[in-house]
Amino acid sequence: MGTVYDYLKLHPVDEETLEPYLFFSRNHYTRNLIFKNDLFELLAICWEVGQASLIHNHADQNCWMTMPIGKLRVQNFRVVEQNELTGHCRLEPTDAVDIYNLLPAEVDPEEPVHQVLNLREFEERAVSLHIYSRPFDRCLVYSPAKAEYSEVQTHYTSEYGKLNEGGEVVSRGQE
Repeated sequence: MGTVYDYLKLHPVDEETLEPYLFFSRNHYTRNLIFKNDLFELLAICWEVGQASLIHNHADQNCWMTMPIGKLRVQNFRVVEQNELTGHCRLEPTDAVDIYNLLPAEVDPEEPVHQVLNLREFEERAVSLHIYSRPFDRCLVYSPAKAEYSEVQTHYTSEYGKLNEGGEVVSRGQE
């Protein structure tokens, strides 16, 4: 664990300060850019109950997560096989950790493939803050069912509190 993790643990975020950046959608979690420079970016990711990310990595960048609102599960995976020429892969689940207020998480740079889930049993919306060092706009997405992976481009739902064009949003804020 490093200095960013320790800082997040000792300095919980006041959820009211996030209000301008919170956009929720029924169809998919939302990625809301709060700040970005060459060194890092800060996103508020808003999750309705039952939403989950695809299994993915962070393009060899560091990631820390903290939970000002709700609770999430991070399921980690080990890449057993990965063939760049064919796109074939084989994953196996490793550990899972629940993150909630005062318990941040750090993506292991040695095994960075993971999935983030707002399980139905948690019964509430969630907002996670993600710090990526350095910013990236593409990552690998894995499909264990198809034993394949591919590179995808990432998108922001909103930037600096303004909804991007085409960003379908059901509600704003923590209603």
